[in-house]
Amino acid sequence: MKIMILGAAGAMAAVVIRDLLESAPDVSITAADVRPLVFHDARIRTAITDVRDINSTTNIIIGHDAVLNCVNYYFNIPIMQAALKARVPYTDLGGLYHGSRKQFELHDAFRENGVTAVLGMGSTPGITNVMGGVLARRMDEVHELHVRVGCFDQTASGPLPVPYALDTVLDEFAMEPMIFTNGKPRPVPPMSGIESIEFPAPVGKMQALYTLHSEVAMFPRSFSTLQESSFKVAFPEDFTNKVKFLVELGFASHEKIVRGVSPREILLAVTARQPTVDAEPRDCDVLRVHAKGIKDGRTEEAMAESIILPHPEWKIAAGSLDTGVPLSIVGQMLARGEINMPGVHCPETTVPAERFFQELALRGITVRL
Repeated sequence: MKIMILGAAGAMAAVVIRDLLESAPDVSITAADVRPLVFHDARIRTAITDVRDINSTTNIIIGHDAVLNCVNYYFNIPIMQAALKARVPYTDLGGLYHGSRKQFELHDAFRENGVTAVLGMGSTPGITNVMGGVLARRMDEVHELHVRVGCFDQTASGPLPVPYALDTVLDEFAMEPMIFTNGKPRPVPPMSGIESIEFPAPVGKMQALYTLHSEVAMFPRSFSTLQESSFKVAFPEDFTNKVKFLVELGFASHEKIVRGVSPREILLAVTARQPTVDAEPRDCDVLRVHAKGIKDGRTEEAMAESIILPHPEWKIAAGSLDTGVPLSIVGQMLARGEINMPGVHCPETTVPAERFFQELALRGITVRL
């Protein structure tokens, strides 16, 4: 099984690679990034590529059984185009709503060329989508699907402990979130919809707010009877306040205002210089999906939930574990032909849920319906 990983120098890719090496003895990995890489495992070879160069990326993808995209979502489209040209199944970590909708436009080309693409296969989107799909299929008609995520972290870390790519976090806080209501998408103000939610321990009660997310683009595409869908996330209060302050101050802006450099570029550069703290991860993610619809002529409500803790042996934080592991699992399913549905698809309609949940459980991630 030959797997191509793009963006292999990133934190999420490190989890994907660890899981592949642990769970797939026959794996051969090509780890590619624009930055030089060093690995000490004979099953990994490295490559340097700029994913904006579609022809170059195509050439290094050819011959693999699946390509796993861990690059920032800004570059999903050219990477998908390269995977399509190479005729290699594709999966990624999500497109943050608008990006996902652009990716859907490639559906016909992927279908006509017999290539499968599964979008948004991390924690959320990803695990949440598969949970939502299970709940929806238990009903005759699903009318509502709502995702709520709680992120708790007591790990000793720097002044801005970022749970995943800061670029993405800034977009989630600064861009208008989308909700799906009365059968139509609608924007709402950034950082609005504050709601107090009681999550299981150790997360507890937290304040969640709307952010821009892919599930709200995916669920209506997958389920024609859907009328309502939304996404809210609760971060630790201190982190939320810091990001709000930075966004309100203008640090999410891409405008070049000082010697050709944007406030966002400055913030990303400064944050990247935070000292690395070698500490035991002490975080927890709760992923929750609520569904409402009709079953046997009566209103039905259901919930799916997953509580993720750090991996006790790998010493990997929960927020990284539940993002990297699903991409590895589905990448392996694509590589082995267990998922073979030419076109561009969402996890809720494509990923075999029972098998997927079994694989998650082997990594200590359980799902309760």
